[in-house]
Amino acid sequence: MRRLRAFLVDEILFAQAVPGFLLCAGWAVMYEIYHEDGSYYTTLMQEIVGGDGLFPYFIVSALLMAFPVGIAIDSVREVVGERWLRLPRRRAARRTWSSSLQVLVDPPLPLHRFDERYALYRHARAALLTPAKAAGNLALVLVTLLVWFGVKIVHMQGWLVFSMTFIVGTPLIGTVIAFTLFVRYATGLAEYRRVLQDAFAAPPPGDPAPPPEHVASPPS
Repeated sequence: MRRLRAFLVDEILFAQAVPGFLLCAGWAVMYEIYHEDGSYYTTLMQEIVGGDGLFPYFIVSALLMAFPVGIAIDSVREVVGERWLRLPRRRAARRTWSSSLQVLVDPPLPLHRFDERYALYRHARAALLTPAKAAGNLALVLVTLLVWFGVKIVHMQGWLVFSMTFIVGTPLIGTVIAFTLFVRYATGLAEYRRVLQDAFAAPPPGDPAPPPEHVASPPS
């Protein structure tokens, strides 16, 4: 019997590791270092790039931190977005499950159809749920960096240093990208749930149709 894996490698790589790596890289770019000699600011990324041989060590460190940071991002997105804020909004008339794995056991599935339904679940998860979760995590990373950008501009009095095109254009472009990713997350998650609900609600293709009820003939 073929062994069934509960976790997908592509979900770990795309939905967790990639957003975690981008947040680590963005943190290095936006983290400020104050130098007393000359009283000027630099970023941690500038120090890494300017240092002798520090950039490969930074890449390795960011890759090692990408997965645990990605798990934290994914947890925040699920707890805050899906459970507290109820995003995306779900219709009350449609049945939903508390977790994606619950569709395999609620309601109890016939054993002879378990492999078929699990294959459908794996396909829907890889094609719809994983890209949607990756988009939602990336949107959360962009929102975090945008908030940090606003704090940095106020703290450094960036309106005296940077041009207004940069100050206005950077959050505007970031907001558009984050909104696009969030829409992709909402539509992908809704489509994933709809596909599973429609597929698992349908009767098995090989099951015989129920016999018609016996109708008593009227008395003569």
